[in-house]
Amino acid sequence: MIGHAAEPAQYDRDADRHEFTVFMKEGGWCWYQDPRAILHDGKLFIGSVQGNGAGPALVGVYDVAEDRPIGLATMNARFDHDDHNSPVFHVCPDGRVLAVYARHNRDRYHYSRYTTLDSPLQWSDEQKHERVMASPRDNVTYMNLFEIADGSLAIFFRGINFDPSFVTSNDCGETWNEPVHFFQSEVGGRHRPYARYTGGDDGTVHVAITDAHPRDYGNSIYYFCFRDGQFFSADNTRIKSLERDGPLRPSETERVYQGTGKPGRGPILSAEGAAWTSSIAIDKQGHPHIGYTVYRSNQDQRYRIASWNGEQWIDREVAFGGNCLYDREASYTGLITLDPVDPTFVVISTDVDPSTGKDLNGQHEIYRAQLSPADNVETIQWTPITHDSHVKNIRPVIVRDETRRVILWNRGDFQTYTNYQLDTVGLIETK
Repeated sequence: MIGHAAEPAQYDRDADRHEFTVFMKEGGWCWYQDPRAILHDGKLFIGSVQGNGAGPALVGVYDVAEDRPIGLATMNARFDHDDHNSPVFHVCPDGRVLAVYARHNRDRYHYSRYTTLDSPLQWSDEQKHERVMASPRDNVTYMNLFEIADGSLAIFFRGINFDPSFVTSNDCGETWNEPVHFFQSEVGGRHRPYARYTGGDDGTVHVAITDAHPRDYGNSIYYFCFRDGQFFSADNTRIKSLERDGPLRPSETERVYQGTGKPGRGPILSAEGAAWTSSIAIDKQGHPHIGYTVYRSNQDQRYRIASWNGEQWIDREVAFGGNCLYDREASYTGLITLDPVDPTFVVISTDVDPSTGKDLNGQHEIYRAQLSPADNVETIQWTPITHDSHVKNIRPVIVRDETRRVILWNRGDFQTYTNYQLDTVGLIETK
């Protein structure tokens, strides 16, 4: 369902004086597609859908070495002004950047373009790829683009029976195989598990996932990984084969957080105690760390992190997330994200004191902290990155290469996921 606000979002950039780098104007992304931003050849590529007008799908390119924007490239001029539709990226072996993007449950297609080797702003013609699925109700939502262990490229998306599904390519996205049903909801009816993915160096895909939408069900959080066609738990115990045994079910995975399992309560409330995935990262030992949210009320969200230490999951509350962004999506928070290289480095967005939950009567601000598995909300020292903002700072993302950490977030006016005007801003740190 498309959300609407009475007035179009307007971000007065001239009135918003701040010291952060503007990587891209007209930014905007949902958090269920990755990688939304990459560093390649000294340049930062950012995927976005403009939240007003015809809602073009855009790629912003920023030269981090020279600390200057290079420009914008339009992937598709009319793309629904819906933040679920933003492009994601993969660097092909020949150095070209592949961008993949799809609409929000509108049709069965995903689209792709490649950069030329000469310019990050010159892209090939748009290619349209149809996903053939058995049910006429099955459309495509979300793009997640990762290499898998057999050397092929995979797009993980919401598709077959509203469940996580994937397609693979052996030619870096020129052609794609037929969809495979990856994960199957057990809630009953037509529910939609929400997955966050990240890729390992060995082609393993790590997944944090829910039962359903938090508006409909009191979600738990589950973990598994997928490698060479097999599902595994965090201790590398094999669960089953996808080809022989079919899609994985929540009851077959590791439950990281126990939700309430309670039903939804209407259009402007999440189910009591519902959890929602936000971030997943893998440390240098190959251990997964999951950042997620838990709903207490529309005015009280909590951020939690579950970390696998090689023997067990350590799950704890780490911050107060404050108010939802708007009532129709009561579990929309500012979000928590983990550094993909060092998951002990954490960035959050909240409109309350992150340590106490005290209402600060302000906008969502960005905070950072370095924490250990022994830390929790009572011991973590959150340091503000933004303060005294007149607009929202939401949905942070951390991008890394060998020498840099780039912290990005969306800043501006956010009314709904189809009505926003945001820039992608942030800072570059040398590591």
